[in-house]
Parts: sequence; C-alpha cells; structure tokens
Amino acid sequence: MLYTLLIILLSFNYATAQQYPPVKDASLAIEEKVNDLANQYDRQLAMTAKQKALFKLKLEDYLLRRIEIEDKYNGKNELTMLAKLQARETQAMNDVLTQPQMEVYKRIKPEIQPLKVVKEK
Repeated sequence: MLYTLLIILLSFNYATAQQYPPVKDASLAIEEKVNDLANQYDRQLAMTAKQKALFKLKLEDYLLRRIEIEDKYNGKNELTMLAKLQARETQAMNDVLTQPQMEVYKRIKPEIQPLKVVKEK
C-alpha cells in the first residue's frame, strides 16, 4: 500500500511538472521581452545607461504584473485592469525619464506596448 501511494505521488509530480515550462525558461522569456522592449524604446528615447537599467527594471515589474492580470481576468475586467496598470507604468517611468523623453514615451508607448492585441479568427 505504501509503495503504491509513493508511486502515485511520484507519477503525479512528474506529470504536473511536464505541463509547465521550467521557471528558468519563463524567466529567460521575460528577460528577452524586457530587453526587446527596452531596445525599441531606447532607439527613440536615447536613454543613458543608468536610465536604461532603471527602465528595464520597471518594464520587468510591470510585465510580470501584466501577465498576472492576463491570467486572472478576461473580457472587460481584463481591459480595465490592463488600462489601470498601463497608466501606473507610465507614471512610474516619469521617475526615470526626462520631460522631453516622457513626451516621446507617451507618444510611442501605444505602438510598442498596445493595451491588448485582438487576434482575428
């Protein structure tokens, strides 16, 4: 009986581990996304090295929050939460960017980070 229970637990653990990518892979994907976004912004904002490092930290934080919202909500609630998150992210970038950079950031953000992309069927 004990061996049967142990086998069941081990096989359950193995089965659930196969469903999700390892955390390391997810972290790498997020890091790549953050780097890609930061580079897109930097082409037009010409950030200093310090600004870009701070900008990337904030991008990562808000990207993780965005993923959490997309996992938890859907429909109108998701869009409402994403809109609020995007407004907070824009405010947070005010601490990193100069005023002229902020003006450009606000103008290009909808192109680089749209609120939600709807896929056509």
